[in-house]
Amino acid sequence: MSGRTAVKPRPVARIVCDAHRRRTVRAMERHLAGEFAVGEPVRALALIRNDGMYPHKDIGEALVHPGDAGVVRESWRFLGEVYYTVEFVAQSVFVIMRRREMMRMKTGFDPI
Repeated sequence: MSGRTAVKPRPVARIVCDAHRRRTVRAMERHLAGEFAVGEPVRALALIRNDGMYPHKDIGEALVHPGDAGVVRESWRFLGEVYYTVEFVAQSVFVIMRRREMMRMKTGFDPI
């Protein structure tokens, strides 16, 4: 060799994985986008009827009325739209709803 030392290649980018930060940022993005969080209290804006998928209820029977209070239990995306599983304790039902069919409650005691 001609007296030169071999130069180590420097990394171009450094990847840092911070799961807590990523989870916090995602939650903030969902909230700003108008999505509902799991455990968030909501009120129904639409009448939800049994379409035959809900057991032990007649087809066409009202499951949830506008103004009923519930809690978001789960959310997922399907074909670009967000769906929520909402539990309505007073009616003893779990229903699947879209964002336009419900609204946030300020507190558990606020009227509509």
